[in-house]
Amino acid sequence: MKKIFIGIDFSKEKFDATVIKAEGVEERAERKHEVFDNKVSGFRRLIKWVKSVQDEQDTSLWLFCGENTGGYSKALCNYLYGSGYDMWLENALSIKRSSALQRTKSDKADAGVIAEYAMRNYDQMRLYKPLGKNLERLREVFLYRHNLVKLKAGMTTRKGEKKLTQDKSDISRFMAMSSKHLISEFNKKIAECDMRIEKIICEDEELRRNFEIITSVPGVGTQNAVCLMVYTDNFCRFDYNSRKIACYYGVAPFGRQSGTSVNTPPHVSPFANKLIKALLAQAALASVNFCPQMAIYYHRLVEAGKKKPVAVNNVKNKLLHIITAMVRKGEKYNPDHDYYAALKAA
Repeated sequence: MKKIFIGIDFSKEKFDATVIKAEGVEERAERKHEVFDNKVSGFRRLIKWVKSVQDEQDTSLWLFCGENTGGYSKALCNYLYGSGYDMWLENALSIKRSSALQRTKSDKADAGVIAEYAMRNYDQMRLYKPLGKNLERLREVFLYRHNLVKLKAGMTTRKGEKKLTQDKSDISRFMAMSSKHLISEFNKKIAECDMRIEKIICEDEELRRNFEIITSVPGVGTQNAVCLMVYTDNFCRFDYNSRKIACYYGVAPFGRQSGTSVNTPPHVSPFANKLIKALLAQAALASVNFCPQMAIYYHRLVEAGKKKPVAVNNVKNKLLHIITAMVRKGEKYNPDHDYYAALKAA
């Protein structure tokens, strides 16, 4: 069956598009390339251009594909989705590792690589679907709060260092008062973000249901629950598959073995979002202190000879498995349930 693959290489102000007409994995026509503005007028020009360079007007045979570049790719993806076109947003590393060796690096070449990736991996596509309105709002507030916490931490550290390293003077007093004022403002804005997060969750029945289930686990607080819902699209992104979620979080161990010279013990991958991994580490440590079943599991691993960081990573992994199963079943944490037996069987 003939298909039209449109590879998109995003940048801040523009994007490159390359069209491939193929039957199976064989190209049936010369590739076409064009550059468009990354705004609504450019999106309209893109559709008109694709129609003009291809004789196949059945848009159900079109597949747009691009790298997930966050804000730069969001507008076009939402436009195409709203207009009824198929859009596949893929991880940039997956596209890079599947492509052949490139001697040329340009936006035009990258758009061609993306279109070819869509053609050769068509059977693995996952069509783009925008976040729900409330989940999108929750994501924006959560990320804004995280930035405020980082700024506050930096200001607090600098204030402490200056207090120890500078003599008393009018400048040092000015900096101390200014830092104190800024930290106070950060605290107010962080508290406001917390209120908005709570309000958004309360307004959405599905978000409230999953939030209550996740936070029912001892040691798992609001920020971890929100983070988990945001980065898994409220668990829909990974089809409630806890193994995929653990892999995405960077807590699933992987080994390397090839012949007799390469035999690396399983260890976690560095390819992970550092924010969500750090938050999960806090939840794991808190659960060891406040969740009896998780404490039993952790100490059993340590007594068996596991290093403490490895045991904590195992707790992270099991937390994700348990929480995902609870959300899938719609059940809150039950302290009388034998989770320890479930962990041993997992």
